[in-house]
Amino acid sequence: MEKIFEQILILSVMTIVGVIAFKLKAITRANANGLVKVIMKITLPLLIFTTFAGTELTDEILKSFPFVFFSSFFIVLILYLLSKVSAKILKLDKENTALHNTHTMFGNVVFLGFPLLDALLPGGEGLIYATIFQLGHDTLMWTWGIFILNSGAPNKTRNKQKQIINPVTISFILGLIFLILKIKIPNTIFTPLHNIGHTTIYLSMIYVGVVLAAVKLKSLISNLRSYVLSFNKLLLGPIVLLASFYLLKHTGVIIPQKAIIASVMQAAMPCMIIISVLAEEMGLNSKQAVENIFVTSILSMGSLPLIYWVILLVF
Repeated sequence: MEKIFEQILILSVMTIVGVIAFKLKAITRANANGLVKVIMKITLPLLIFTTFAGTELTDEILKSFPFVFFSSFFIVLILYLLSKVSAKILKLDKENTALHNTHTMFGNVVFLGFPLLDALLPGGEGLIYATIFQLGHDTLMWTWGIFILNSGAPNKTRNKQKQIINPVTISFILGLIFLILKIKIPNTIFTPLHNIGHTTIYLSMIYVGVVLAAVKLKSLISNLRSYVLSFNKLLLGPIVLLASFYLLKHTGVIIPQKAIIASVMQAAMPCMIIISVLAEEMGLNSKQAVENIFVTSILSMGSLPLIYWVILLVF
């Protein structure tokens, strides 16, 4: 519990730096979008690659891989079904339904999930599990998620980018090869790549601060849609996943505790930040996207420790 509060506090300080940078006009929204590209194409791939390449393969990681990977598919499906129900109850139009669906389905598994799991499961294991979950999560995001967003866009456009074959997935595959074959990288090469990769956390939280600084506080906290989304995403969905692990365990299936912690905590992350950038590019309601990010991020300060406590209580 202490680690979670401490990590969220550290991330909050980084976010405030982003807010100050925006207020001082050191970073504009245009610069911020460029920052996202640096994160997604350079620092995040390096973080994933060096994490795998610098980790020793253990029996526990091998046993955990299928549980963590397939749990990411399962939770996205559960959250989609929950979002369909809540969107009908809220009577959302097509555009806002698309945002409501995708933001419920996909979480901040990289920008918040990576540092949090690294703190909860230190020594590189947390980042391994986080990346395995992210692989399944992002596979659905850049296929199914893009399709849903496009379906709600006012002017539907075909996304021509090869979303599946991108620097993140390539770095995952390369890192996995280095991990399995036990290929060692000389320290003179590995150290700078490793250090650059770990700037991902700082850059991403600065970006979050810039996004939040660009909108008015009143509009951020007064929208019922974001609170309904938060309940589904931060509490109900993760509890369903945890209950599924509990049922599996009682049927005789042996599931490593670290795999359960990583999967459920990743499932409980607040809204995915990149969706706000995609919403703006597609002509969707990017203001609603930012509201979702803000509300879920604030509420996650209470929900994440609660979910972690429940995991330890049950397992």
